[in-house]
Amino acid sequence: MEAHAGPAWTAGQVAQQLGISESTLRTWHRRYGLDPRGAEPGHYRRYREEDVARLRRMLELVKGGMLPSDAARAVQDGEPDSVPAAHDVTGLVAAARALDTERCGFLLDGLFARRGVVGAWELVCRPALAAVDGDHGGDPALVAVEHALSWALLGALHRLARPPAAPAAALILLACTEGEQHTLPLAALSAALAEARVPSRMLGAATPVRSLERAVRETRPEAVVLWAHRAETASPGALRALLRYPVRRLVAGPGWGARPAAGTERVTTLAGAIAALAGRDGPGAGAAGDQHKV
Repeated sequence: MEAHAGPAWTAGQVAQQLGISESTLRTWHRRYGLDPRGAEPGHYRRYREEDVARLRRMLELVKGGMLPSDAARAVQDGEPDSVPAAHDVTGLVAAARALDTERCGFLLDGLFARRGVVGAWELVCRPALAAVDGDHGGDPALVAVEHALSWALLGALHRLARPPAAPAAALILLACTEGEQHTLPLAALSAALAEARVPSRMLGAATPVRSLERAVRETRPEAVVLWAHRAETASPGALRALLRYPVRRLVAGPGWGARPAAGTERVTTLAGAIAALAGRDGPGAGAAGDQHKV
């Protein structure tokens, strides 16, 4: 019999690690074939690290709202993206509606690990945000759901590891226009750029034009991305000010018109922004003219 390196655990020890009962563990074995790798009939089950990781992923998917049978197929396939995005959206929206920011954070950490920043944002986070945004219908009493999900998303994005920038990678400056308060899409772009090993600096909400100019002079970025969520916050003055500097000008967000000013690029998806700024395609990458919000 082939020897295995590393520790081995009993069913009871694994159940305790996962916070489930041994009967649940036995059910998963019997119904879904989630036995330890190399288990032999008539012998005690012994679990290795890879077995426990598979069961832990099964538990995460079930807690996220997936049927146990679907979750078992997903972990047995060994393909992270075999989990349907709709299941991830359902679980995240349910946690947000319960105002359970801790659970939202747990689900989001798993999403970003499995799908990457661009895939998680495009396929799960944006649809989930749209779903909870439609919940309140202008009723201030229900806005807390959207705020809970946005807060959890910001936390998860900030927890992501930031690998060192690639050698000679050019700096990207990210800013909201002077009257704009929505920073979440730029936080997602910052994290996606870091994942692509492109350095960026975030100036945040409501950046005055003079502050933007100062940042450009001091950091000398290769490009500046300006975000505007609403038409009334889209600032042509900021774009005119940037004409004085040798930088690429990019606009993002639904506030900008379909046709940007001359010499200005418009990015409309997170994947499209990464393709434009890092020269890499990703899930859902689109050209600058695609009508799809970041």
